[in-house]
Amino acid sequence: MKHIKLFLLLSMIVPIFYSCSDGNNPVSPISTNNYFGGIGTERTYKETDSWLQANSNLPYFNVPDSLLSEVSLNAAQLQSGIVSIINYTEFVKPIDDEFYISWKLSLPRENYLEIEGSGKEYNLAKELDSLQHNKSYSKGNYRIGQNIFRITNGAIMTVNPSDIQANFPSVPLIKNRLYINDSWVRYRFIDSTTDNPIVETIANVVGKENIVVAAGTFNAFKVKLTTYHYNPDYSFEEGYEYYVSGVGLVLKESDMDVYQWNSSTNATIHIRQIIRKELVTYNFVQ
Repeated sequence: MKHIKLFLLLSMIVPIFYSCSDGNNPVSPISTNNYFGGIGTERTYKETDSWLQANSNLPYFNVPDSLLSEVSLNAAQLQSGIVSIINYTEFVKPIDDEFYISWKLSLPRENYLEIEGSGKEYNLAKELDSLQHNKSYSKGNYRIGQNIFRITNGAIMTVNPSDIQANFPSVPLIKNRLYINDSWVRYRFIDSTTDNPIVETIANVVGKENIVVAAGTFNAFKVKLTTYHYNPDYSFEEGYEYYVSGVGLVLKESDMDVYQWNSSTNATIHIRQIIRKELVTYNFVQ
């Protein structure tokens, strides 16, 4: 568990989708993409976000005894500090006209894929507020934002509109061939709140591991994510991702002490945040 200083809005974090391949002498970028999946691939995930008191195993939110029987979470979930649960499905689709034209994508259209999805979120803080103040509350439906990726023989690349490519260049989301001890830049961006604030996240393949998720038991590549902030210099670990050929991302988990800023109260709180995103079902299309 790492100690990090971050300033984030206290709002739902939209999941970002990751996929990968260990490569099998690929010929066609789309048809041989063993981790991302072709058009029609679907994956469903469950993501839990737990908030604990800093450096402890004690829940950050204490539910009043009078409301224990009314909240949606059970006793074990409350004791583990769960504050939100997100269930969603991601879909792999062909890129649509709007993105292809407005983003001025130069390569053949068939080299791009789009991921979008929809799901439902449960939020303990919202439910407590509704119960205490006699407000109506239901688990929120939401649409996951569209994400565009360029498929190559060497990597699955993130894609940005042409007008921001200079400051936010495309980088490999995942390589098509994974090797233990291999590493690459996963993200690179500018933090406008500081001077010369280059931020990079490095992905490093640290091994293979047997893991158990709702979708089954898998022998997966384990990828460690570390973010480096330059000037001022500091770094922190963002957790691990696990990938399986012919399936994609099967697990993402992190355990961090963070500072979070509440925009509505202008207050900063210090919590231990544990996030687990696991694969529930998948329909992988070659």
